[in-house]
Order: sequence, then C-alpha cells, then structure tokens
Amino acid sequence: MLIGEYHHAIDEKGRLALPTKFRKELGGGVVITRGLDHCLFVYAKSAWQKVANRLASLPMNQKNNRAFSRLMLAGAMDST
Repeated sequence: MLIGEYHHAIDEKGRLALPTKFRKELGGGVVITRGLDHCLFVYAKSAWQKVANRLASLPMNQKNNRAFSRLMLAGAMDST
C-alpha cells in the first residue's frame, strides 16, 4: 500500500513524476485511474488485477455499482 499525500506539478509534456520512494515498488508498471474526491489512484499491476476482479464481481443491476465501476475502469491507464 502506498500511503501519504503528495503535491506535484505536471510538467510541460503533461507528465507527473511519482515520488522517488515509490518508484522501486512500482518498477513493474502501474495502472493509474480517476479516484474519489478529485484524486488519482495508482496501483501496482498486481494490485490493479485484484481491484478489477472485485469490480467485475459487483452486481451490475445496482446503479451505484455500475457508476463506481465506470469511474474506476473508464479512466484507467496502463503505464510503465
């Protein structure tokens, strides 16, 4: 689990640098998605697979489940 609050600027090419202390742990690549409260969620690829599996198991006949799944999955991007 990556914890803490960090404020970084986006560079002229639209990139955001991960804090140095997390780079080794996330060296295998990450998935970044929109989070709650105007935050980004950053997951190691193995952790993202668990999140995606849990989202897939939610009953889609409930409006809140569909909205949350859409929020998490539609904006997700795989990055190395």
